[in-house]
Amino acid sequence: YTVGLAATCWAIWLARNRATFEKKQIKTPFEIVFSLCSFLLYWTGLQQGEDAKELRTGAEMIRTSTLQLLKMCGAVKQPIQ
Repeated sequence: YTVGLAATCWAIWLARNRATFEKKQIKTPFEIVFSLCSFLLYWTGLQQGEDAKELRTGAEMIRTSTLQLLKMCGAVKQPIQ
């Protein structure tokens, strides 16, 4: 849980810094969630054994759930088939 909490805080901190210092507006909170997922996936390399596997699985679950939520909200346009 510590790694997840650290990634969450780091993603929020970076989004806040971009908004404050670079004047880049946060368009959607999903940006922060995807940033969180990228940190978690990157940090799996720092873990060993079962911890790395659990962290990767958790990050993938968060990303998949967020993508599904985006689709339900209509924020992601479906490609025409």
